[in-house]
Parts: sequence; C-alpha cells; structure tokens
Amino acid sequence: MTYADQSTFEGTFDAEKQKQGAGVYTWMGPGGEDGEEVVVKAKYEGEYKDGIKEGRGKMTYPSGDVYDGGWVANQMEGMGTYQYKKSGDIYTGVFGKGKKNGEGLYEFGKDGSTIKGVWENGSVSTGSWVLKGAAVYTGAFKNGKPDGSGEFKFESGIVQSGAFESKREGDDPEDETAPVSYTWKGQEVFSTA
Repeated sequence: MTYADQSTFEGTFDAEKQKQGAGVYTWMGPGGEDGEEVVVKAKYEGEYKDGIKEGRGKMTYPSGDVYDGGWVANQMEGMGTYQYKKSGDIYTGVFGKGKKNGEGLYEFGKDGSTIKGVWENGSVSTGSWVLKGAAVYTGAFKNGKPDGSGEFKFESGIVQSGAFESKREGDDPEDETAPVSYTWKGQEVFSTA
C-alpha cells in the first residue's frame, strides 16, 4: 500500500482494512533544500494488531535513533534496546508506557561508563554508575543525576559514603527553570584493603 505522501506499508490487512501481523511501515517526507525529492524519514518493522504497533518490532526514528523491543498500544513496552544515534548511548532494559520503567542498563557511548539500576518514568532512580577507570557510585538518583545518599568505591579500594545535595541556583529556590547544582558531602574515607 502506498499512501498519498508516498509512505508505504508492506504486510497484511484484515477485512476492516487494519494492519495485522508482521509488516513494514515506511514514513516518507520531503528531503533536500527544495523539498522536491522524497526520502525515508522513519521506519517500523514488526508486528501489528488491529492497526497499531503491538508485539515485537524495530522502529527507526527521524533522528536516526533505533528502538528494538516490545510494543503495546503503539508504545514501547516490555524488554527492549534503545540506541541514541547522536551520542552513541544505548539503553537495554524494561520500558513501560513509552518510557524507561524498570530494571535496565545504560551505556554511555562517549566514555564507556554504565548505569545499572531501576528507572521510573524515564529517569534512573537508584543504581550503580560505573565511571570507567575511576570509581563506582552506588545510590540514589533524581532526574537522571546522583542525588541523595550513596557511596563511591574507587579503583584504589578507597570507599566513601555520603550524599549528593542538590540546590537550585538563583534568587528563587522554587524556580523550576533555574539550573541545579550538585555537591557531594562525603563522610570519612576508609580503605577496604
């Protein structure tokens, strides 16, 4: 099936003309500066039920990001892997209602560090951040950043417990648009060796 905007669907339709089973939907759009040439903008290869993404499937987004995993009601759901093209970062774990929700592993493409933990509504809430070649931070996170009680274990064997304290910068501490600074308040350092 080719649509008016040149997007295509290859797969099976039921008697009500809804997509069912395995299929490939390719979104097309104008490319180039003059917009005359039509190019692939996004692509979904996977399962459909009653016309929507349902089951296992792979979605390539206009940004070049790729999600491969479970789908329920057109949203990422269950186990899956999301690869961020721009940064090279990869998240593998549980999704719920289209966001990271549950246990997962986030790998940073730039430096190879990882966060293994529990995500809530798209952000890590608790876990261990392995800072490659330096230390492991285990503890609480807020808005994807260490915040609250935790512990650093350095490669040298030194361990330090403490807490990250967050503070809104500026005159109004209630201004949610103001940048947030984080300060590590550590306790006495001791060695496990």
